[in-house]
Amino acid sequence: MIGRRRAATVSVVAAAAVALAGCSSPAASPAATPTLRPAALAGVSVRVVQYRSDIPLRHVQLEVVNGSAHGVVVAAASLRGSGWSPALRWSDDDPAEVRAGTTVDLPAVLTTASCGARPALTAGLRLSDGTTRTVPATDSHGTLARLHEQDCFGQAAARTATVAFHAFRAEGRTAEVLLDVRGGPDVAQGLTVERVLPTTLLSPRSGDETWQVGRRLTASGTVALQAVPTRCDLHAVAEDKVGSVLPVQVRLADGRSGTVDAVAPKPLKDRILAWVVRACGNT
Repeated sequence: MIGRRRAATVSVVAAAAVALAGCSSPAASPAATPTLRPAALAGVSVRVVQYRSDIPLRHVQLEVVNGSAHGVVVAAASLRGSGWSPALRWSDDDPAEVRAGTTVDLPAVLTTASCGARPALTAGLRLSDGTTRTVPATDSHGTLARLHEQDCFGQAAARTATVAFHAFRAEGRTAEVLLDVRGGPDVAQGLTVERVLPTTLLSPRSGDETWQVGRRLTASGTVALQAVPTRCDLHAVAEDKVGSVLPVQVRLADGRSGTVDAVAPKPLKDRILAWVVRACGNT
């Protein structure tokens, strides 16, 4: 199965039904969760959510909410009007069963933002029998709007320059983080790196809330940041998902400002995690 699926039972009654189904005989299981007929998808909808673990993977979750009295088996799910092309989509050779009264998360990878007007958001579900049904979709936390705005700003900024997490050099409790600013076709117009925000792993050695950079570049260059561990409890380190993703605030020549992410490649992320453990005296 690709990615992960999170299933949550909406009611105590549904939870008890699932538990009893696990103890019943194989012959009784199909009757416990009758399959929803293709023409009757009332009560089924899709919500868009994003967990911290989804951020470095550029995933969102298409959360199928089954508020009906029948189970539904989903072979593929897609969002229409999401602002990405191709459309955000989940599919798997192993269809997802969404029991009555439960929700199941289906991971979809962000594609390329289409930076124009976006139509109303709906979802398409392809069921296990091959039929496709349209169901309501919601983005109540504004997740897609935020990600779309960020991606569209990133596309505009990339014409001037992109920012990449280049290197990590540790020395005792302090470390130097190197960011590469790589010039694009419009680099001569200039881009200003205003500041870099701290993460759950990395903070400014100076004790300031952010790394204040204020550097304008009209060609490729390097930005060096002096860092210390943000926190030293092992639980936070073990559960970290975005500590090696540095939010870089930049300003374009036309005055627009926004944030682009500098994501550490896995080898650097592993080195950062190991350094935090050592620097905190946990080895």
